[in-house]
Amino acid sequence: MFQRMQELVRLNELLVKGYSRTDGHSEDGSASNCSIIADEEFKDSDVEMEGATESAQTQIERMQAIIVQQAKELETLRRVQRGAIVDGCVRHPVINLNNQHVDEEDRIDSDEEDNGKVEGGQENEMRKAVNRQANQLRKLPLTSLHAQLKGKDLQLLHLQQIIAKLESRFEKLIDRKRFMEQNFQRTARTQQAHLKKCLAYIRQQTAEKRALERQLRELKQYVDVLEKKVDRMPINAIDSMDGFK
Repeated sequence: MFQRMQELVRLNELLVKGYSRTDGHSEDGSASNCSIIADEEFKDSDVEMEGATESAQTQIERMQAIIVQQAKELETLRRVQRGAIVDGCVRHPVINLNNQHVDEEDRIDSDEEDNGKVEGGQENEMRKAVNRQANQLRKLPLTSLHAQLKGKDLQLLHLQQIIAKLESRFEKLIDRKRFMEQNFQRTARTQQAHLKKCLAYIRQQTAEKRALERQLRELKQYVDVLEKKVDRMPINAIDSMDGFK
């Protein structure tokens, strides 16, 4: 479990290093796009974490899926932008608004043609959403892009804090499990000792019962002997014994 969470942290660091090595415009557009997508996904993740209705394992798997999806979307953005650079569709942000509008329409047309070649409806929808958000990001000033990059860093930091909280929660669960095991072992030993005492008492009672049964048999034998002696005695002797009484 801890190895998975460490892999999540390493994957976060690789994502940060990945978009920091790209060129300026590609870095701003890609990272900002992932920031918007991550904002929505992490808000949903935070709500689920605050609800605390799911198990910790499910939450870790969900966060891992979010990070993997971000990595895929970041790679998709890079491929789209590299294709746009090859086609000569990328322009510097300082171009006038008319040329920028034409370039954006060309990019949208090129992206729509690329979407027709992608297999699977889900991948096409994701590509269109990424393209729309990329076009919106191209219209933003650099200050806004830097702010969104900073927001992305804050989101990553928030994710690391969530992972730290989960680790702390897991440690508490492990301690609680260890405590319950110790209590169970103590209870088992106590019950075993009590059971041994009960078995010893049962053996003692069984021995006493057998002794009493043996005495009862001896008494019956003694009574039988006395009855036989009485039967053999003459009647006069019995009457004399009664008179003596």
